[in-house]
Formats: sequence, structure tokens, C-alpha cells
Amino acid sequence: MIMSLVTIGVMAYNDKIIIQQTTEGRGTAGGIEDTWTTYKSVWADIEDVSSYVSHESEMPVHEDSKSFKIHKHDAPSVTTKMRISYDSQYFFIRSIQKEGRLRTVLVAEAYDDE
Repeated sequence: MIMSLVTIGVMAYNDKIIIQQTTEGRGTAGGIEDTWTTYKSVWADIEDVSSYVSHESEMPVHEDSKSFKIHKHDAPSVTTKMRISYDSQYFFIRSIQKEGRLRTVLVAEAYDDE
């Protein structure tokens, strides 16, 4: 039986996220363009930080921020130039915080990648 739950201390890392980075490559027209590629797939403990809907424009805009807690050794070189792919959404990494010796907290905000 395979378990898809990782527990460290009292924290359960039970959601799989993909951390992505930009990589320079050749575009279809032969030019150089940046594309998103997988840096690392890791287990995380995810919490909602905030969520709101803005009606300033004709179309409502949904803002969704989450805290992704990961084991520090799983992704030691994460930067704010990377993004997180989770639950069919992309999240810009807005801040990276250390939480003790074992955890890194990535606070990220959802956006549409169109």
C-alpha cells in the first residue's frame, strides 16, 4: 500500500505541488522565448491566506493567496522568480519565509496564465 502523505513533526504534507522556473528556449518562429519548466515536484501543507473578488472592472477578478509550507530540503533554491502549479492554477511566489529549521513557507498569489 502506497501512502501519499508525508508527516514531519505535527505538520502533514499531503498536497503535491509543482514548482516551476523559466527556461530560455527556441520559439516556434525561431526566436528565443522563455517557457515554464518543472523545477521540482514536492509535498506541501497548503493554507488559504486570503481570497477576495474585485468588481472594479466589468469582469470580476478573483484574487486567491495561499501559504505553501514545504520541507526546506525538498526545494532549497526556490526564488520569487518561480511559480507554483497547484489544482489547475498558477501562483506567483510573493515571499519566501523560513519557519524553523525544517520548513520553508512560500506565500503565493493565484493568476490566470493566458
